[in-house]
Amino acid sequence: MCNMCTRDVIETAPAAPPPPKPSRTLERMKKKHNIVTDPSSSEKQKEVEYQPDLLAVSTKYSKVAYDLFKQGLVRLQETKAYVIATKTSQPLHVALAVVVLLAWLSRPGSSSNLRGWRALYVVAVATHFGAQVWMTLVSGIVLYFNLPRHEFGRVQTVLFPVYYAFNAIISLLALLAYYRTQCLTHFEHTSWVQLALLLAVFSIESYVRLRLVRPMLRAKHVKTQMEEAAGGGQEVGRLILGELAHCPRYLRVLKTFRTYHSSIAMGTMIALGCSLYSTMIIVDSMCR
Repeated sequence: MCNMCTRDVIETAPAAPPPPKPSRTLERMKKKHNIVTDPSSSEKQKEVEYQPDLLAVSTKYSKVAYDLFKQGLVRLQETKAYVIATKTSQPLHVALAVVVLLAWLSRPGSSSNLRGWRALYVVAVATHFGAQVWMTLVSGIVLYFNLPRHEFGRVQTVLFPVYYAFNAIISLLALLAYYRTQCLTHFEHTSWVQLALLLAVFSIESYVRLRLVRPMLRAKHVKTQMEEAAGGGQEVGRLILGELAHCPRYLRVLKTFRTYHSSIAMGTMIALGCSLYSTMIIVDSMCR
């Protein structure tokens, strides 16, 4: 900063505020009650210093707890789970299902413990089979033939990990519920084929989720980047290579992607067949 600027800053600096004038009312009260204060004496200040009591301390910590609760509530309202629970109707569906399940378990008759495991088994198999049919035979086909290929790929990138993780968890629940049901009935009328089918479905979907989905999505990401650089990927329901048909690197990436994708599709179809067979076994057990 130059001398001129320094002088200007010094000249325009605000003056220090004057000391506050003593209050006449406060002085009269001191004389009336014979109060002697000395701001320069630390010992005198300690004598008259305010000592908070239990009420003041509890109020202080109540304010801290209230602030923490309010901050936590704000963070909760910003989460996706809170938005789903308050802005959509899915929680009502879950609540209705819980009410129906509790009403069914409270019926007079057989043991509620066995009834609950059977309910979990049937619901898990039905949910798993419904998710397979929707994802494989409805959602995938409809989206592929109605969206540009890259848009369809972005949807599948989000759905694939969630779909296979969800199906693996549901198939594991079905397997455990069926095994627990047989334990409670001392393995009477046990279908070992059903047990093998449930175990096969869980193994296939777990392997696909843990070992195949990630490298498939990685190859798909590289393939998509190369296609976007070449100006492709906007066709609907078909693959047009264009200039990339003569690119060896792209063809290698495309082959890798198709290998993983074909393996996943094969596992999906085997799991779908096993789930269909499991459903038919349940139907046969109901018709005895």
